[in-house]
Amino acid sequence: MRKQFKIVACGGTFDHFHKGHKEFLRFAFSKGKKVVIGLTSDGFVQRVEKERTESYSIRSAFLDRFLRAEGLTDRAEIVQIQDVVGPTLSKKLGAEALIVSKETVRGARLINRKRKAKGLSLLRILIAPSVLAEDGRLISSLRIRQGEINRNGRLYIKPDWFSKTLILPSKLRKVLQKPFGRLIKDMRQVRDFRSNALVITVGDITTREFNRLGIKQRICIVDFKVSRKKRFKSLTELGFKGEEKVFKVKNPSGSLTPQLFKAVQKTIQLVNTQQQARIVLRVEGEEDLTVLPCLLSAPLDWTIFYGQPNEGAVGVEVTEESKEKAFRLVGKFFPRPA
Repeated sequence: MRKQFKIVACGGTFDHFHKGHKEFLRFAFSKGKKVVIGLTSDGFVQRVEKERTESYSIRSAFLDRFLRAEGLTDRAEIVQIQDVVGPTLSKKLGAEALIVSKETVRGARLINRKRKAKGLSLLRILIAPSVLAEDGRLISSLRIRQGEINRNGRLYIKPDWFSKTLILPSKLRKVLQKPFGRLIKDMRQVRDFRSNALVITVGDITTREFNRLGIKQRICIVDFKVSRKKRFKSLTELGFKGEEKVFKVKNPSGSLTPQLFKAVQKTIQLVNTQQQARIVLRVEGEEDLTVLPCLLSAPLDWTIFYGQPNEGAVGVEVTEESKEKAFRLVGKFFPRPA
């Protein structure tokens, strides 16, 4: 099929390479015989992005893998760019058009203004169609990093989990008794686990030990029980000083209520947007299963610690893999009959 242009140019960070990126590039290759792809450098990303972004080498590898899988390597040229303009002011580029998204069209207009000032011809600006996630909102790298969606735009928390109480099937009890991550027998080792990560603790003993060690976890989830027996009467007994914001939520044993999902999501949003420095979520009932909503709600690179009876604590890194595992497990719960 004959292409509209000999050479087109596009650019981006292509962080956590996702479905939207794939469709964007397919659109670019449908318009140009050759596509020059500007990939932002680590320095560029550090100047403009506050969120953690994958390194240039990782982003470049994912991009290259996609091009090879699509059979487009011979028609592509990847160039590292240090700013929005990149090589677009060079006569050697030879591009006739710029491929952009609705979110980046301003950058294309800036490029054309600079080209006009240099006496260069203006480039056609073509806007690629948006690719939406399951909830009808745009798929973006930011939403993936924030832990809302996966790379295909699927939500990590199904909408009906906010409206129906989910009951733990008996066949999953043994599965959930196994450590979800790395077992830590000496609590002093948690300092070396991931010192730069935002931390959630689930469970009274784990939370108390973190407070004793002065680790300053951002979110603490407790129920005043140990092994399902009442043991504590106040937050002071767990080492809290009274400066924390406290929320309460009801969640019966062996279940995940809509209220729990909403409360966990709310506390994470408050901490993530720096509206609250430290939050305690006190569960009236049991918090044993709260690790699952935490994994599904938390941004990537956070860490969750919870108690493992008679063994110590378990540290779970919030990754795309651990979120998918939690999603599959919660998907096996059954809704409580109306």
